[in-house]
Amino acid sequence: DASPPMLILGRLPVSAMRPIPRLPSFFTALLGLALLLAAGARAEEPFSFAKTPGKLPKGVVPVDYTVRIVPDIAGGTFSGSVKVTVDIREEVPALVLNSVGLEITRSVLNGDPQALGAPVLDPQAQTLTLPFTTKVPLGVHKLAIEFTGQLREQPEGLYVVRYKKDGQEKKGLATQFEPVDARRMFPCWDEPVFRAAFTLTASLPPEMDALSNMPQVSITTDESGAKNLTFQKTPAMPTYLLALFAGEFEKLEDTVDGVKLGLYTTPGKKEQGRYALEITKEILRDFADYFGTKYPLPKLDQIALPNTGAGGMENWGAIVYRESALLFDPATSSLAQRERVYGIVAHEIAHQWFGNLVTMAWWDNLWLNEGFASWMGTKQMARRHPEWKPWLRAMAGREGAMRLDARATTHPIQQPVKTESQASDAFDEITYEKGQAVIRMIEEWLGETVFRNGVRRYLQKYALFNTTTADLWDALSVESGKDVRGFARGWTEQPGFPVVQATSFPVEDAQRATCWQERFTVNQKDAAPLFWLVPFQHAPAGNPGKVETMLLKGKTPQGFTVPAEGAVKGNIGGTGYYRVQYQEWLFKRLLKALPHMAEADRLNLLHDTWALGQAARVPVTDYLKLADALMDTASPTELEQILGALGHIDRMERDAAALRPPPAGGTEPNDASRPRFREWALHFLRPQLAKLGWDAAAGESALVTQLRPRLLGIAAALGDAEMLRIARSRFVKYFIDPASLDANLRGTVLGIVAREADADTWIALHRLAKKAPTSEQQRELYNALAAARDPALAARTLALSLTDELPPHDAAHLVSRVAGTEGHAPAAWAFAQKNLTALLAKLAAHQANSYVPGLFTALPATADRADELEAWAAANLPPGAGPSVAKAADEIRFQTDFRRRLLPDLHAWLTPKLPPGKQAAN
Repeated sequence: DASPPMLILGRLPVSAMRPIPRLPSFFTALLGLALLLAAGARAEEPFSFAKTPGKLPKGVVPVDYTVRIVPDIAGGTFSGSVKVTVDIREEVPALVLNSVGLEITRSVLNGDPQALGAPVLDPQAQTLTLPFTTKVPLGVHKLAIEFTGQLREQPEGLYVVRYKKDGQEKKGLATQFEPVDARRMFPCWDEPVFRAAFTLTASLPPEMDALSNMPQVSITTDESGAKNLTFQKTPAMPTYLLALFAGEFEKLEDTVDGVKLGLYTTPGKKEQGRYALEITKEILRDFADYFGTKYPLPKLDQIALPNTGAGGMENWGAIVYRESALLFDPATSSLAQRERVYGIVAHEIAHQWFGNLVTMAWWDNLWLNEGFASWMGTKQMARRHPEWKPWLRAMAGREGAMRLDARATTHPIQQPVKTESQASDAFDEITYEKGQAVIRMIEEWLGETVFRNGVRRYLQKYALFNTTTADLWDALSVESGKDVRGFARGWTEQPGFPVVQATSFPVEDAQRATCWQERFTVNQKDAAPLFWLVPFQHAPAGNPGKVETMLLKGKTPQGFTVPAEGAVKGNIGGTGYYRVQYQEWLFKRLLKALPHMAEADRLNLLHDTWALGQAARVPVTDYLKLADALMDTASPTELEQILGALGHIDRMERDAAALRPPPAGGTEPNDASRPRFREWALHFLRPQLAKLGWDAAAGESALVTQLRPRLLGIAAALGDAEMLRIARSRFVKYFIDPASLDANLRGTVLGIVAREADADTWIALHRLAKKAPTSEQQRELYNALAAARDPALAARTLALSLTDELPPHDAAHLVSRVAGTEGHAPAAWAFAQKNLTALLAKLAAHQANSYVPGLFTALPATADRADELEAWAAANLPPGAGPSVAKAADEIRFQTDFRRRLLPDLHAWLTPKLPPGKQAAN
């Protein structure tokens, strides 16, 4: 599914750290042991059904299912039946399949109720065992089961969706089965290797319509007045892709190349789906061309709902999205929303081939689904909208993965998965963003045409089948003539990534450069010394036409020649998943060469230098020198990166102030040093603020339009009073006429005004939020409420999280938004502790596991804080929260150490940089 990882994990600031001398926590030590075992595991083999991991025996295989579901929406329950054709291939004493939260009322084999003993449910293993009463011969048999269950409130299994029609609340139904929740709706072989065909029937109230993977084939009415809708049989597919949606929908329709397209919304919103429907035609046609295989189903429906388990879920032929990920109003939506919708729709449609037509055998290869879909989505945006510069924007996502991947709490892309909780945890930035980055690096190494032909070979060979990563590598190897599996293994089967060290010495009229690799680690005192096959690209800075590629192997240094007076840039275009660390004088040459370097290389240098400074490999002031050198010429993507770093540093200053004893006789935080940084940061930003202004210029790029609100927001957060004055003026006009405010500035203006809001302003914002016409505006307004600095108003915002004003997921995370506002993290954490049961009830299990750890990272970071989190989690959270707890504790310890290292160097560097008259004052 296409939840951005930041929604899955609660994305933390991009960071890295050097080791802290302390004993590893239990959670971190446990993860470290698992990673050592994973790194030493044998190389993955091509797909074998018998060898595929999983809990269920392989001696019985489902062939097809006929499923009937009868919901009682008012009563919160459902009943149902499933008939399964099974192929018994080995002598077994019982049928073992998955079921959780269901009561089995009847089970029959081959029409004989005596052929099976009493059903045995194991809630812990989430299995149903049906013992044979007599010996059952090998071959095909018919299994029938009847059952009842509870409709869920959280987005997992079959759950209730609430929406409005004519101002009245209505209830519909939706499913979220990935990764392991089909078993909550009906007993089944709920592992991806057990592909089977499905025929689904739903019995619904007469006013409701229903959608599933395939078109409806019949609608009948029974004696009770219920409407029975039956859907065409699906191709063989895993259980997690089955889908059912029921409610009162509005619909847009179209066709492309013979495929029927449907776009469904809750009442009153269908026109906001028109943009998504239009881009679907373009994307579907482009992907069929790229993959060399037509979209394999007769129809493709896309459904927008207020509450879903992720931003998007790729159910075959019936993709579901959170409304904020699919809907776009040309009159009121921002450019950022337009790009967001395009990217998520492209991601989900890519899954219709990569994941649905060909499916990973087990969850350890989830990256085959998510990494590839992320890469394909970015590639599609680059094809149709190069002006968005999606590959440059994707560097930020890659940095999020690299931040995690440098830690002891990381995991390989192909990670061991043994439990349901681990399957859910696999949906993280390593899977999505590292997966995308590694695919792009391999495409760059092989060449675009060779790579595409290899992908086509793979899809054609394994259509309607399961695979492992080795199968993809083998297809690429056949097409390219290279040992792709040998090259790629290190990148997918072991954790982490390398840093390439680059140094140089003079040789006659040239420079002889030497490079070698080592593992880039953060907060890992005794990390295993891993190595990769690194396709190290280098060129004279500013002359990417002279790119050379060398394959670094092991720890052996390799050399190359560069001009005596020039600078050399490694990782050209930033397409490699590694960092480059330059000898000090080589870095100084790069600073001089900045005006001649391509934007991608400058941006890559910014990211690397910031990370190397965080990891204590270079002084953090190297990054500040680089940002300073770009002050007047930085592009929007470069400024976005710099703004992120400035925000991170300000957070460091904020935490330091909060942790210092208050000045004598006072109660406010000791902010003695923070103004020095803020003054410099505003001095740095003012030329850009003057250049961009508040209003869009005719013909300006989309990137500039999207940079403006971020720049204005950061300036206001740093204390620029003029930003607040202008924002208030524009808010007054907006309150009278919402159309008066540029949609691209709306969220920023609301946030600036709300930060200093009084009670009357808060009430006005709340009234607007409750009647927001789009999900985008609703999100902006509630985020603004969470930004209020007044503690009394923060308490009122926290209370809203317990109401039904917002979809459940958004309501729970309103607490996280308040926690992120300066000074409110302790109050938000106290509120969450008091109301934790109610808040967690709004989230699916995998979301709940990361909820509390995410709140802890908003508190001022100290080593004691990390210990507190681990102790609290051990006493109060389930074992499945362990990975999230370990990551959050590691992040807190990093922030503590980085702050200790950063701030003294920062203040020393800042003094001569401050404007005249400010140095003495500080």
